[in-house]
Amino acid sequence: MKYFLFIILFSLLKLDVFVQKRWSLEEYYAVQHNIPLKRQDILIAIKNLDHDMALRERLPSVGGYLNGYSTFGHSQDVFGTIQRNDNFNSNLGINSEIVLYQYNYFRNQAKKATIQADQERIEKDILIRDLTLKVLQGYLEVLLAQSLVNSQDSAIYFSIQLLDKTEKSAKVGATAPAVVSEVKATLAREKQQYQQYHKELQLKKMALAQQMNYPDYNQLNIYDPQLGKDVFNKKIEIHKDYEVQSALAKNPIFLKYKSQLLELDIEDKIIKSGNYPLIKGSASLGTTYFNAFKANNTSPLFTQTKDNFAQQVAVAVTIPIFNKGKSKRLLQQNSLRKNEIDLLTQYEENQQIQMLQKVVIDYQENIKQYEISKEAFLATKESLEYSNLSFIAGKVSIYDVNNIKNNLIKTEAEMIRAKYNTLFSLLTHKYFITGYIN
Repeated sequence: MKYFLFIILFSLLKLDVFVQKRWSLEEYYAVQHNIPLKRQDILIAIKNLDHDMALRERLPSVGGYLNGYSTFGHSQDVFGTIQRNDNFNSNLGINSEIVLYQYNYFRNQAKKATIQADQERIEKDILIRDLTLKVLQGYLEVLLAQSLVNSQDSAIYFSIQLLDKTEKSAKVGATAPAVVSEVKATLAREKQQYQQYHKELQLKKMALAQQMNYPDYNQLNIYDPQLGKDVFNKKIEIHKDYEVQSALAKNPIFLKYKSQLLELDIEDKIIKSGNYPLIKGSASLGTTYFNAFKANNTSPLFTQTKDNFAQQVAVAVTIPIFNKGKSKRLLQQNSLRKNEIDLLTQYEENQQIQMLQKVVIDYQENIKQYEISKEAFLATKESLEYSNLSFIAGKVSIYDVNNIKNNLIKTEAEMIRAKYNTLFSLLTHKYFITGYIN
C-alpha cells in the first residue's frame, strides 16, 4: 500500500541555490508530509507497545517493601488487663507474584493487540487511498486550469496579431476605425477571461499544495506526462465479475472489516476466560523487627533482622461463581457487532460496485464527448483560418471573424475539459482494479 501514492502524476519545482529541481515520483512528497499519515504511524507504534506489554504480563512481578510504625497508649489484652503498650514495628523484604492459569487470557490479549496494530496499518492504507484520489483529482484539475490558461493565451496572441493588421490597414484607409475599435474590445475581453482562468489556476494549485501539505504553491511545477501520449487508445467496458472482485480485493476497508471480526473472536475468548478459575502463585522473602520499649532483653535491630528472616510461598485460587450475567451479555454484544460488520461489508460492496459502474459510464461518455469536441475544434480552427484570410481580403467583417473565433475558444475549452475528465475516469478505473496508477 505504501507504493500506491507513487503514482501521483506531478513534479515539484524547488529553488535551491538558484537551481530548479524536479521531484521524482518515488520521492513522493505528499505521503511523506501528510500529517494524518504521520499520526497513524504513531498509533501503530502505540499498538505494538500494547502487544509487548500483553506478552510481558505472563512474567512474574517483583517488588520490594519496607515499612515501620509505632504504637503509643493503653490497651487491653485478652485477659482483660489494661496496661501501657508502647512499641515499634518494622519489616522489609521482596515479594513476587505470577499468574499460573487464566485460560489463555494474556495470550489472547497479545493476539488482540496484534490485530489492533494491523487495523491501524490498514487505516493508514485507507488514508493513503483517499489521499491518492484527492491528489490525483487535484493534479488533473490544475492541468485543466493550466490548459485553459494556455488556450486563452493563444486567443490573446491571435487577437494581438489581428489588431496589428487592422491598425496597419486603418492607417492606409483600407479599414474603418470601427473595425479597429472592435478588435481592441475583443482583445480586452479575452484578457479579462484570461485573468479569470489564471485566478482559477492559482486557486487549484493552492488547493493541491494544501492536500500535499506543501509550503509554497507558487513553486509547484505541474507537468503533463500522460496526455502527451495517446492514452485514449485503451478502452474499458462495463465491469466484469473478475474486475469487481479485483476492485473489492484492492480496497483496504474490507481488510479492516475482516480484522474487526477477528478481533471480536479474540474478544469472545477473553470474555470466556472470566468463567474459568484464576490461579496465582506468590513468594516472599523478608524479615521483621519489634521493640516493646519497656520490655527487657529486646534483641538489637540487626540481631532480630537475622533471626526473624523468613520465606513464604503461596497459591491462591479464585473461582468465579456469579457475575450478574455480565459475560453472557458481553458475548451478545459482540455477536451484534459482528452482524453490524457484516451489514457494513455488504453496504460497502454495493457502494464500490456502483462507484465502479459510474466510473466506467463516465469514461465511455467522456471519451465520446472528447472525440466530438476534438472534431468540432479542428473544423472550427480550419474555418477561422479561412475566415481570417477572407477578412484580410475584405470579403467578411470583423464580427464574423470574432464569432468564429469565439466558437473556436468555446470548442477548445470543451475539448480540454472532456480530455481531462476522460483521463480522470481512466486512471480512477485502473486504480480501483489494480490498486496503483503508473
